[in-house]
Amino acid sequence: MGEGGCDSLERMDSIPPLDYWIFSTPHAEGAMDLSSIFGANGSLMLDLGAGEGSFIIDYAMKNPQACLFAIEKKISRVRKIASKARRLNLKNLRVVHCCWEQFLLRHCMPSSVDEIHILFPDPWPKRRHHKRRSIKAPVVQAIADVLKPNGICRLLTDNREYFLWSEKLFLLSGYFEEKPLSLPSEYPESLFQKRFKERGIICYQAVWRKKTTL
Repeated sequence: MGEGGCDSLERMDSIPPLDYWIFSTPHAEGAMDLSSIFGANGSLMLDLGAGEGSFIIDYAMKNPQACLFAIEKKISRVRKIASKARRLNLKNLRVVHCCWEQFLLRHCMPSSVDEIHILFPDPWPKRRHHKRRSIKAPVVQAIADVLKPNGICRLLTDNREYFLWSEKLFLLSGYFEEKPLSLPSEYPESLFQKRFKERGIICYQAVWRKKTTL
């Protein structure tokens, strides 16, 4: 899905009025009580770099008690997810127009999130571009900060080198332990995942659990 950093986020003041499903605060300052937006006490899940939204829409349909946020920087994709959510009347989903690194670092309260999913981030394979990767030490620290104890972060990618890079960062942080994967059907498949499966391309997946004690 390739979130590719924060530099291309469109300005909200140039975008027409949004609707119920779009929660926009890319230029706001300070952490937000995300669960209070729903007025519910369900588990809080973030889909970081939600792309066209096939995963988060399916997840929302199968988990009606959960409080779900799709974080996406491209307004065309934001509107596409919101349009699907509107048609299906998914009251448990909001779409945030924001780059997800910024969202984690600025807008999430500590120890407030139950699940984080990062599906097919842009791998920036050339060594000189590695600094543009979204998964880096400060972001792993931010993920650790916002997750509840025993909260999980899941990564799915078709790039083995990026997978190993990310795995090393999570384990070196000292905040996480890798959790054995359950059956593949535990989570809905994203559009990219389905396409790669059809083409016989191997995808790499890990789930890290935040430790309760360090």
